[in-house]
Amino acid sequence: MSQVFGTARRPAYMVTRTDQQGRPISLDRRPPEGNSVLFTGSPGMGKSLELDRAQQYAQQNGWTCIRVDASPREPLENRFVRAVSEDLGGLRKRHGFFALRKLKKTLRDLTQRNRSQQNGAELRFGVMPVQAVVKKQWEAPGRDGVGSTLNQLADNLGELAAKKRQPVMLMVDNLDVASERDLAALTELSAHLERNGQPVYLIGAGGEMAATRLMAASGGMSGIGTGVASRFDLRECTPLADDELRPAVTEPLRRAGIPYQPEAVDNLLKAANGNPSRLRDLADSAVRLAQPPYGITVEVAKHATAQVNDRSRVFYQAAWNNCSDAEKDLLAKVAVRGPRGLAMPSETQAAGPGRWQEVDNARQGLVARGMLRESGQRVNLADPGLQEWVETRVGQSAAHAGVALPGTPGPAITQPSTPAAGAAVPTVAQGTGRHRQTNTTATRQVGNTTFTINT
Repeated sequence: MSQVFGTARRPAYMVTRTDQQGRPISLDRRPPEGNSVLFTGSPGMGKSLELDRAQQYAQQNGWTCIRVDASPREPLENRFVRAVSEDLGGLRKRHGFFALRKLKKTLRDLTQRNRSQQNGAELRFGVMPVQAVVKKQWEAPGRDGVGSTLNQLADNLGELAAKKRQPVMLMVDNLDVASERDLAALTELSAHLERNGQPVYLIGAGGEMAATRLMAASGGMSGIGTGVASRFDLRECTPLADDELRPAVTEPLRRAGIPYQPEAVDNLLKAANGNPSRLRDLADSAVRLAQPPYGITVEVAKHATAQVNDRSRVFYQAAWNNCSDAEKDLLAKVAVRGPRGLAMPSETQAAGPGRWQEVDNARQGLVARGMLRESGQRVNLADPGLQEWVETRVGQSAAHAGVALPGTPGPAITQPSTPAAGAAVPTVAQGTGRHRQTNTTATRQVGNTTFTINT
């Protein structure tokens, strides 16, 4: 992996995101408007990077910052208790030994309370010395309400921070895998922080449906109002425009002294479709393919895109296998419509009274996983590489778009004979992968939809 562009968590060029009002969404550029902040966005859009920026800002100012990742296997309360326990040394340096006595006692109590307790029953029958024993064990219910552990920790940390007039940041990443119980606990903690007014901030990051899941969990389990939208400062990590992303490619190339054609950068931006993580993969591949003294040419950019798409096929296949029949059906319909996408109102109307909800649930699931992207009432595939892969699967790309099927050799790159600023664009020597269009047709079934294709 080339280090010209850095990594996803440490990019060589940091893009400053803004919201629809032109305000920065990063917490180091604009403070929170309440005690709770929620970063949302599709995979690869930089939500974890925003938490990194906030955490680094807190550490630079000597603030207390506790960060955990949500997990489907362990409650958030346990993770926060362990994270605070591991940071006791740093807390002792900031607040002193005696100031931590109450917090340490709370941690001991919570550690003991959060240990998994078991109830059991045993039945013995028979005559000694031979007896049959039947045992059954089950988890004992918790003695405290959902979120009480987080509330206690927040109160203790808030009391410490208030003495020095410093804020505390409690961060939770990867909310997409959090359980309903964890989401309810976070919603209750958010309401608790708002009521107490201490300088303690809850900062979370999750997918497109994170806010919706928080609202559903709070109404179903915590018994408090579902004012998530008003209580959380929602900050969306939306796809970036080409002009916003362009410096993330051109600036690192300039620093590294690697020449490039502006048209080549345009090709990479188009293939990234606003996703900074995908753009980094494309640009890294282009750097590895670049040949001095020509640098990154248009043909290098095209070949880099083909390489990234080829490496991603296994992920596309895994994502496809994880889709329901309704989701596969919707993906196929969106893909074959190309860049203009699919109008969802007409699609749900065509599905009829018996299936429109299934179609809408498929849309929500695909958007939440970052496979579809919404623009008004239309949906498009978020990843152009996935679009080509789905088109190929339903038989459209080879017959209509001229895209080679999986396994077809990629084009060979040729460079100009002499380098020059205004040199002609290098040519591509075509492989044998293109398929001729013929008049023969066949049908292919994807989900509940039958497609007619050229063969």
